[in-house]
Amino acid sequence: MLGLVSNSSGTLPVDVLKAALPIGLGLASAAFLTLKLSHSSNGFSSDKSIPTVPLRPGDTTHDAEYREGPDLFLSRCEQEFGPVFNCYIQGQSVTAVSGRLVREVFLNDNFSFSDAIDDMTGIRAFTQSVVKSNGDPDNTLAHEMIRDNISPNLPLFTPRIVDLLESILDNKLGYCEAKLVKNPLLIIQEMVASAMANVFMGPEVAKDPKVIETFSQCTYDFAKILEGTRTKASWNAFFNRRKYGNKMLNPMHHHVQVLVTAAAPVILERRRQEAEALAKHEAGDTMAHYERPLDVLQKFLDNFDKYHFVDLEDVCGHILMLVLASVHTTSDTSTNLCYYLAAFPECMEPLLEEQNEVLDQMTQEREKLRQDQMDKDEVQSMDDFKGTDLDPAKDREFSAQALKKMVKMDSFVREIFRYRTERLSLVHTARKRVMLSNGMYISEGAKVIINNHSVHQNMEMQGEDVSDFRPWRFVGKTKNATKAATDYLPFGMGKHACPGRFLAIQQLKTVGSLMISKYSKIDVQDKSKAKAVLLSRLGDPLATGLIFTSRGSNAKTSKE
Repeated sequence: MLGLVSNSSGTLPVDVLKAALPIGLGLASAAFLTLKLSHSSNGFSSDKSIPTVPLRPGDTTHDAEYREGPDLFLSRCEQEFGPVFNCYIQGQSVTAVSGRLVREVFLNDNFSFSDAIDDMTGIRAFTQSVVKSNGDPDNTLAHEMIRDNISPNLPLFTPRIVDLLESILDNKLGYCEAKLVKNPLLIIQEMVASAMANVFMGPEVAKDPKVIETFSQCTYDFAKILEGTRTKASWNAFFNRRKYGNKMLNPMHHHVQVLVTAAAPVILERRRQEAEALAKHEAGDTMAHYERPLDVLQKFLDNFDKYHFVDLEDVCGHILMLVLASVHTTSDTSTNLCYYLAAFPECMEPLLEEQNEVLDQMTQEREKLRQDQMDKDEVQSMDDFKGTDLDPAKDREFSAQALKKMVKMDSFVREIFRYRTERLSLVHTARKRVMLSNGMYISEGAKVIINNHSVHQNMEMQGEDVSDFRPWRFVGKTKNATKAATDYLPFGMGKHACPGRFLAIQQLKTVGSLMISKYSKIDVQDKSKAKAVLLSRLGDPLATGLIFTSRGSNAKTSKE
């Protein structure tokens, strides 16, 4: 994806988001780069053995040739110049690294993604003015926060996420008789923002419409800061550092205050309830206890000293950083998934059949557990299961366990990432001179860009027909959509791999599962633009709408 994310609300450099918050809850193919931000010619490694791709007559960069056919251009570069080569992309000089050498960039701490983005944007001054603590330039604490507080609780978060996604979908789209939705991103974004607000801030805080609005819109306010970076990068980096180092000039300050205002009374009430339960227990009521709320806000408060937070504003600032990295990218990719369902209608029924098979299996397994408890006299009747984890009303819910069993849906999602991911992305700056295993040197300060084409369109790694979208490509293989590895790069690799990918993929699979269960057909409004939409970069404006037809409905055209 090419560096600037845009829609009607503004533009947003996705790589900047991922650099500032390398948790990547949103996903996915980290952008081609904010390469438009720079006109530097000093990005090449000084190693003279690294070849430079010649420019076509009349071209001043490789941009035109690349955009005419990224796969053709990169295939030619790899064949003629090998796995490491220099090229001029969007006004910047970069050294492309391909194939098996890619892992050496990801796994070597001397290559820094965040340094590269800060060099071009000065973004660290912006992000560090949003929070008061933990100014680590590599954001290692953000990884720890996600790993400790979200990923292990994902099975518990899942029912709430599913309920909210489904509730908003039913409310905003509902029963359709060939209904045209010109911009489905708006519906998906509200779904994702509502679910994330509930997980991050808790259901009480998430009831505040201002909180949902902040979760939806803060990324676009962030984008306004970087609109000026289409000109010379060094000037904009200097400007951003000077201006946004002052938090009062940072538009995120308003959004932090929205979260603080909404959270403060909820926290006070939680503390009151906790103190009341403790007092009753100390007075002899052994049954009195306080059930701690399950949300990221509460987790952060419980680990206030561990994470060295300063105050509630600081806590909310860190949560906002997670929002910037999650809502827009997850919304974008979920919307794109709907376009893939429309472009490949033959996938709808196999996915629905798998879904029903999994839910049938889950129902049988749960019925056996209920019967076992009945046989052991642990419960007196089936009525005793109402309101518990084994409530029969929950048998066909999209639980974390059920979603994990939907291997065709998982393959469908992974193939979208493989097929759609921008061919060149993820620039890293070399912090010191590094020798690659092929003997070539990357000099200190050089900019290295990952050649995703050499991995995602590699027959040895991916199988046959790499230029085609094959939805079941990964069925029966130990290659699920969350598995960051040498042959799958949307979430990075190694210890820097996106820890939020588990939440992101689960939401994607939930959105996909809801769509196929509720709609018998999804059509692209303008079929001539279908391929362009499938290969759109993260945040590109939607070229055409979608037409939804509910299961069992008659086709009549209506519009939204």
